Amino acid sequence: MSSSYVQPIAIQVADDQLTISTNLRSAGGLGGWEQDDPCRYANQSCKGKMFGALKRCRRKREKSQALCKAHDRKLAEKKKIQQEKQQLMTALQHNVTDTAEKQQTASTAMIAGAAVGGVAILGAAILLIAKKKKANSKST
Repeated sequence: MSSSYVQPIAIQVADDQLTISTNLRSAGGLGGWEQDDPCRYANQSCKGKMFGALKRCRRKREKSQALCKAHDRKLAEKKKIQQEKQQLMTALQHNVTDTAEKQQTASTAMIAGAAVGGVAILGAAILLIAKKKKANSKST
């Protein structure tokens, strides 16, 4: 037993094949505008429509306006998050560079300190040896 009303169908042509579907959402037909383009009917004019068509048009327009506002808020939030992420990445990169520069400076300072220390120890050893030689030459 079939129903007495006519069911809408969607016809698609892709890759030289004809697809006929009674489910408009799965066929990519009229359904799903809420996700694909939430602002599609936000500025729609309902001029010239009467009774049920006017009511449906207004409902669809109001729904589209609400979805559009929510979508815009979501996009703004996403943009804000992306900007914060970019700022954090820049700060992290700056910290890494700064830390590397400080480590390089510390390494250079340690090498210079070791060199100065080595020269000082060598100088002290030479001075000590010279004093011992001087003391040994005076005693003999």
